[in-house]
Amino acid sequence: MRENRPKVGVILVGHGQLPKDLPPKMKGEYLSLKFKASRSAEEEERLRSLEKTIMSWPRNDANDPYAHSLRVLSEELKRIGRYDEVWVAFNEFCAPTLEEVLDEASRSDVDVIVVVTTMTTRGGEHAEEEIPSVIERYREKISPKKVVYAWPFDPRSVARMLAENIENHLRAL
Repeated sequence: MRENRPKVGVILVGHGQLPKDLPPKMKGEYLSLKFKASRSAEEEERLRSLEKTIMSWPRNDANDPYAHSLRVLSEELKRIGRYDEVWVAFNEFCAPTLEEVLDEASRSDVDVIVVVTTMTTRGGEHAEEEIPSVIERYREKISPKKVVYAWPFDPRSVARMLAENIENHLRAL
C-alpha cells in the first residue's frame, strides 16, 4: 500500500515571536521601525539589519517557547501522521521563513508539499493573504511538485478539538 501513495511533506507554519532575551533597546527600535507608517531609506536599511539579527537570533525553549512548542508539535504531527517529512516555518520574527522552507521542500524527495498553519480561524492576514501569496509565487518554481494549502479549517473540526481540550481540563477538576 505504501508504494501507491506519494511521498508527502508537510510545512507547519506558525506566527513566530521575538526572543525573550532580545535587548529591550533593540526590541523597541525594531518595533518602532516595523510599524512606522513611512520610513526613510536609512530607516529601511536599519530595519533590514535588525530583522536579519532577530531572525538569526539563537532560539531555545527558554527564550522562545513558541518556536520550541511549534517544533514539538511538528514532531508529534510527523509521528501520528503518514508524512515523510515535516518542516517548521514562521511568518515573522523567527527563521526559517515559509519561502526558505518551500525552497528546502522543493529540493527534497517528497512528491506533494502540504502547507498548514496553526492559525485555525479565518480573518487573519497571515493565513488569509500572506501564506497563499507565498505559495502562489512558489508554485511554478517548485513544479512539478504539487503544493496544497490545507486551510481554512472546518470550524466543526476546530470546535471538536477545543471541546476535547475543555473536557480534558474539566476531568482534572
